[in-house]
Amino acid sequence: MKKTIEHKLDVAAHIIDICRQLQTAGYETYVVGGAVRDFLIDRIPKDYDISTAATPEDIRRVFGRRHARIIGRRFRLVHLHCAGEIIEISTFRRKPSREDQDVKIRNKLGDVPDNMIFNDNEFGSAREDAERRDFTINAVFYDPVARMLVDYTGMGLDDIADRVVRAIGNPEQRFQEDPVRVLRALKFAGQCDMTLAAETEAALVKSVPLIQLAAPSRLTLELEKILKNASSHKIFRIFHHYGFLTHFLPRLNASWHEPEGMLAMQLLEIRNRRLAEGCYRDSISVAMSMLVLPYLEQRYGKAVDDESWFDARSREEFSDDIFAVMREFFAPHTPIKALCFSAERTLRLLPELFRADKLHRALQHPGYPHAREMVAALNELRWHYRDLEERFPVPSPQTVASGRHAAKSGRRRRRPRYQNKAPKTTATTGTPGQ
Repeated sequence: MKKTIEHKLDVAAHIIDICRQLQTAGYETYVVGGAVRDFLIDRIPKDYDISTAATPEDIRRVFGRRHARIIGRRFRLVHLHCAGEIIEISTFRRKPSREDQDVKIRNKLGDVPDNMIFNDNEFGSAREDAERRDFTINAVFYDPVARMLVDYTGMGLDDIADRVVRAIGNPEQRFQEDPVRVLRALKFAGQCDMTLAAETEAALVKSVPLIQLAAPSRLTLELEKILKNASSHKIFRIFHHYGFLTHFLPRLNASWHEPEGMLAMQLLEIRNRRLAEGCYRDSISVAMSMLVLPYLEQRYGKAVDDESWFDARSREEFSDDIFAVMREFFAPHTPIKALCFSAERTLRLLPELFRADKLHRALQHPGYPHAREMVAALNELRWHYRDLEERFPVPSPQTVASGRHAAKSGRRRRRPRYQNKAPKTTATTGTPGQ
């Protein structure tokens, strides 16, 4: 069943060197997961994950305590500081048995699937590690030293070539083990233009409600990753098609065919195209602002370029309204405060760009770069100004730098209005993303 193919992938030199050092020390080591998948579908990996037979303590002995730091309790791994970045190195794991699970957590949660995993920290072999992963497309390992692809499931390479998302083993059981795998399957289908294998699709449709058992913090982290992604509009459409958006972003789902929902998706799609073209950076708060703006306009009953936005409304009231709309839109998630403050600042500044008496000051504002990017998207959709850069010039590097500095310092000085009100219900964390 195992397939081994000689193949050269354009892995970064420092990643090859890390693998070589671990192999020289006697430990089987591979580049694993999304990086291998992305290389094989001609995408640039956003990061690298390395998996090895070495334990976290072994890894630290190879690279030294100054560079290798062991993190995590439930899922122990190593963060290696190398070439100005942090490389995540994990130890091969096996699928935990029922006896390995925390009985106290299971009893506390009550009615949960028997297959659900709470602890996932049992070390194993490379084959066991591949077989415990969620989908075949994520179970292809690569040895960058020997330049060999290793497919322990025997289906991963074919599924990557055919762009098929297929669960490893029994798909219904896999989704019960970790409900976040439902989200991950749909996310891969959206961002990689893949289809679901028939058995995987049938099990997924049945398992969608299980997502309510996942830890809110994991789902919020997944939301932030999606918003950073240039394919987020495709992912949300897949979520809606399979009924997953009802649980993930119920406000967007409820207004999917309403003017504000359609406008939000149009703005997000424009933002993602501009991101893919290199017009602007992958700011999560800009994506948040794009999604929230139509609902803010609906609240006021007027477009953002209407100069009467501020009539009879103080700046503080306006900010409170923005936070209220954000809380409603992103519920049940609570994005980190820094992102909420940045999105609020962008939305609060946006109307000022259309008032002659405030424009000059707005151009010097640290939030102007984000606001200007929103104007560019709105212009493409609504106004079609030919003189956009004359009206709203590209921000200087100094303005961009001051904006980032203000975002960091503002978190310490400013009294937060956006209250994190995460649900107090206890939920399983499941297995970490693979």
